[in-house]
Amino acid sequence: MSVPARPAVVLAPAVASRHASGGPSRLLRVMLGAALLCGVGVLQAADLSLKTMPVGHLSRAYFSERAAHPTPLPLIIALHGGGSNGSMLARATGLAEIGEAAGYMVVFPNGTGPAIDARTWNSGGCCGYAQLHKVDDVAFLRALIDKLVADGQVDRSRVFITGLSNGGMMAYRMAAEAPELFKAVAVVSAVLDTPPESIVKGVPVIHIHGSDDPFIPFLGGVGPREATQTPRLSVARTVEAWVKANGADPRPELTESADDAGDGTSVRRYTYHNKTDAQAVVLVEIKGGGHNWPGTTAPMVNAGRASRNLNASRTIVEFFDLHGGAAPDNPPGHPPGDTDGLPPGATPLPRTTAPVAPGAPPAPR
Repeated sequence: MSVPARPAVVLAPAVASRHASGGPSRLLRVMLGAALLCGVGVLQAADLSLKTMPVGHLSRAYFSERAAHPTPLPLIIALHGGGSNGSMLARATGLAEIGEAAGYMVVFPNGTGPAIDARTWNSGGCCGYAQLHKVDDVAFLRALIDKLVADGQVDRSRVFITGLSNGGMMAYRMAAEAPELFKAVAVVSAVLDTPPESIVKGVPVIHIHGSDDPFIPFLGGVGPREATQTPRLSVARTVEAWVKANGADPRPELTESADDAGDGTSVRRYTYHNKTDAQAVVLVEIKGGGHNWPGTTAPMVNAGRASRNLNASRTIVEFFDLHGGAAPDNPPGHPPGDTDGLPPGATPLPRTTAPVAPGAPPAPR
C-alpha cells in the first residue's frame, strides 16, 4: 500500500504502517532537531520517563515525570495525533513545562501501532491500527487515571484531558462517554468522531482549530490532504453539540486579535456561557491557520500555517485553571478578582448582534 509523504505526523491513519520496520524517518529527525534548536528553552525542560502498565492483554505506555509528588496534583492527560507518540507531542508543544509550572501533573500516553513513532487512537471511526484492531482506548485511559490516583499522584476530582487531531478525537470520545471523569476538555485540530448523540452530559470545552485545516476542514467534509478520504463533522456542528450538552447560550460573544506575529494568521474567540460558567464552551478559530498546534516548535509538513499568534499550551492550561485546575475553589469560568468571567480585555458584544461561529446554522428566533 502506498502512503503519501509524511503530512501524517498528526492525523493520517494510513501512516501507522509506514515505519513498521525501522525508527523515525530522516525528515522526522530533522523536524525534531529543529524543534530543539528553536528552543522549548523558555522553560526548564520536563524530565519525562516512559512507564508501562497492563490493560487487558496489552502492555500500555505513557510518559510522565520521573519524580513522585508528595501530594496529589490536578492531572492533564495529553493525547498525541495519529502517526506520532506521547514523547513527540511533549517535545513539540511545551505543554509539560507549562502545565507543571502551573501546578499540574501532565501525562502523555501512547496509542498503539506497529512502529514506535506511528501510534494511533481508536476514537470511534478513526484511526489506523487502533481503530482497525478495535483497541479499547477508553479502558486504557480509565485505568491510567485509576493507577495515578491509587499511586497518590493525582487528585481524582481535578482531571483534565486534551488532544491533537486523532488525539483530540479521542479526548472528545472520553468526554462524551465518561464525562464524570473530567473537569474540562481541550481539543486542537479535531472534531467529534462519534455521533453527537453519544454525548451524555455537558463538560466545559475549549476547541482550537485552523480555518484552513487541510486534514480536518473547519466546515467539515473531506480534507484535500486527508489520505483516507473520510468526511468529517464540521467544527460548528461539533461545538454546537457541546453548547447544547452544556446548556449554553447558542449566541456566542466574539473577540478578535490581529496578526501581531506577522505570520498570516489571526485569532477569533467565540465564547458561549451558561448560567454557572462564563466560559462553558470556547471556540478559538485560527484564521489562516492549518492542521497544527498553535505555538508549536515543530509544525507539521504540508499541514498549513502554524500560528504564532496563540500559544495553545498556555491557552489550554489557563482554561483548565478557570475550571478548577490550579484553583479548585474558584467559580467555573471566573478568574480571581474578575466578576464577569470574560478574558482580560474582552468586551461582550450585545446579545442581539453577537455573531455565531462560521458554518453554524442561524440561531432560532
